[in-house]
Amino acid sequence: MGSHGAKVVVPIDVKKKPTQQELPLHNRWHPDIPPVAEVRTGEVFRVEMVDFSGGGITKEYTAEDIKHADPSIVS
Repeated sequence: MGSHGAKVVVPIDVKKKPTQQELPLHNRWHPDIPPVAEVRTGEVFRVEMVDFSGGGITKEYTAEDIKHADPSIVS
């Protein structure tokens, strides 16, 4: 079966923690951090991302859980 949509240049396995991903993840751009992918001008692509908690907050969390979540889970 063929793929549809934009080419994924940074894939994420949602069952793994950020530190276990195939490509290294980071939360900002910095000139000392090497790129994990390159694209051409005009190329349509997709970058998958983990949420702000780095996967620490799951779909089982309620709004009340998030309000009182441990701040150390935020990456």
